[in-house]
Amino acid sequence: MHKGLSMDIQHYDIAESVGIPNLKDDVAVSLAQDVEYRIHEIVQEALKFMRHGKRTKLTVDDISNALRVRNVEPLYGFSSADPTRFRRTAAGNPTTGSTELFFVEDEELDFETILSAPLPRVPLDVTYTAHWLAIEGVQPAIPQNPTPSDAKTDLLHKRIKLDPATQPVVPGIKPGSGNQASSNSSNANNANNNNSNNNNNQGAEIRPLVKHVLSKELQMYYERITSAVLSQDEVLRATGISSLQNDPGLHQLLPYFVQLVAEKVTQNTRNLPVLEAMMSMVRALLDNDNLFVEPYLHQLMPTILTCVVGKRLGETPQEDHWSLRSTAIDILLLICHKYGASYHTLQPRVTRTLLRAFLDPEKPLTTHYGAILGLTRMGDEVFKTLVVPNLKTYMSVIEPDLGTEWDENRMDIESDNMSFSSMDGSATVRKNEAKHCLEAILIGLRSLIKSESAKAAKNATKAVPTIEDVREPLIQAIGEPLARSVLREEGIEQQILGVVVVIESC
Repeated sequence: MHKGLSMDIQHYDIAESVGIPNLKDDVAVSLAQDVEYRIHEIVQEALKFMRHGKRTKLTVDDISNALRVRNVEPLYGFSSADPTRFRRTAAGNPTTGSTELFFVEDEELDFETILSAPLPRVPLDVTYTAHWLAIEGVQPAIPQNPTPSDAKTDLLHKRIKLDPATQPVVPGIKPGSGNQASSNSSNANNANNNNSNNNNNQGAEIRPLVKHVLSKELQMYYERITSAVLSQDEVLRATGISSLQNDPGLHQLLPYFVQLVAEKVTQNTRNLPVLEAMMSMVRALLDNDNLFVEPYLHQLMPTILTCVVGKRLGETPQEDHWSLRSTAIDILLLICHKYGASYHTLQPRVTRTLLRAFLDPEKPLTTHYGAILGLTRMGDEVFKTLVVPNLKTYMSVIEPDLGTEWDENRMDIESDNMSFSSMDGSATVRKNEAKHCLEAILIGLRSLIKSESAKAAKNATKAVPTIEDVREPLIQAIGEPLARSVLREEGIEQQILGVVVVIESC
């Protein structure tokens, strides 16, 4: 009765604390019986944990485990980490003899002291978190991963197999040669070479932070593929490109292929076959649906743009670098189409780069050609917005290089009456480059006029002007050479409305 009365009093106190001032007696009795049942249930579960732990003393951990089993919040601030203290006593009588016994003394607890004491701090529970260390060989920039400066610092301070009796070793300087290293540059180089030769004995060996291990099969495949792609044999080169395009097991080799492309393009801007082979390799890697190329786009884009707007590609200007630029532009468009949805700034940045190259009069005409052709293939809207308003100014820049041949006919560069002296040969090269630039502009104008005339024909409400009506406005808008070329196009009479749109765009 005393225990039930105590629990009823506690129920009244709890009810008042939650805003129930008058708790009925029958409700308090029912709650007390339910609480008592729950306490017995928890104690029985805790005793199971105690017996399975081969113990005879119930601990706080047993109670917490029982609460977890019943989906009840466990106890906080109490633990069973206190050391067990034994006391010694003597048992028996003088006739039978006394025996020493050791027992665990139960500590007497004062409930008032416990209730009035402040709550202990909640202990930190063991938790686990996960993060990406690397994705396809690329380490993401998150707080859990070391920054490049931290990685470099750890790498420079890494020492292995140092003799404690030797002096501290600085990488690249032989121990004991500090005075000699500062004397002149030749002594410093000699010390560096000696240290690299005797590195295993008394130097410090610096190893990469992450070691990328490739199997012998992958190494052999890499060597064979690179030699095949750079080979002069067309069949062998096509076989290598086909393997890169379809093989599903090239994940580990992808960063090596990307690095190879960057190095070859940087070092062989005068070697046109190598540049064409590297662009074919990039296209094959992009066409391989089994490869995750996105982390390497920032390394591929500069090499591709180099093949688009490079100042000079090939050993001589007579080489067909125009087709290389066209191929590189196709790769740019493929990347923008494939990854533009994931990277919204990709196409605007590429377009901005091409526009800067087009609007810079100091750039050579080869660079202008790549930029114009790239902007042309970006779409009619890009060409209409960015290129058409600048055509008249651009024509004033390159018109002196066209000569009189462009006024009457389409400037045959290979005519027999041209001189190939040193001065005339340079002029011929400039005319050829100017011709290609104008042809790239005409490609964009044809596409724009055709699409705009089709749109305007559906909503035509005014009379269609004649060619003579638009001749002078078109010359004023885009320049005389371009205007004459546009108006000489076959079927231009049916596309006059598109010509009007070009005039209005300027």
